[in-house]
Amino acid sequence: MKLVGPEFVLDYLQHTKDCILIDIREPYEIALLKIDCQNVPMGAFSQVYNAYSSYKQVILMCQSGKRAEALANFMETQYNVDNIYILEGGLNAWLESKCPPTLSL
Repeated sequence: MKLVGPEFVLDYLQHTKDCILIDIREPYEIALLKIDCQNVPMGAFSQVYNAYSSYKQVILMCQSGKRAEALANFMETQYNVDNIYILEGGLNAWLESKCPPTLSL
């Protein structure tokens, strides 16, 4: 399992086009607080993964990182996917590190 920190993700997103951040939280959670990234609920991700398979890094984010870890493990073991990364600490870590809610890409 590959973990990346918020500052790394922000820098990587700003300097490359072969990386994408995907928020896997549910719509009701996103309605409370959203950052500027793709949103695919956890339960639907495996069905739409092919749309993201060309990225070098697909970084999954949830509130704390636990669901993202579970989904990454599922994708790696069931589908042999190797480009999935987890935003360590999730949205909580993103906010604590003072990363912006709107990404300037």
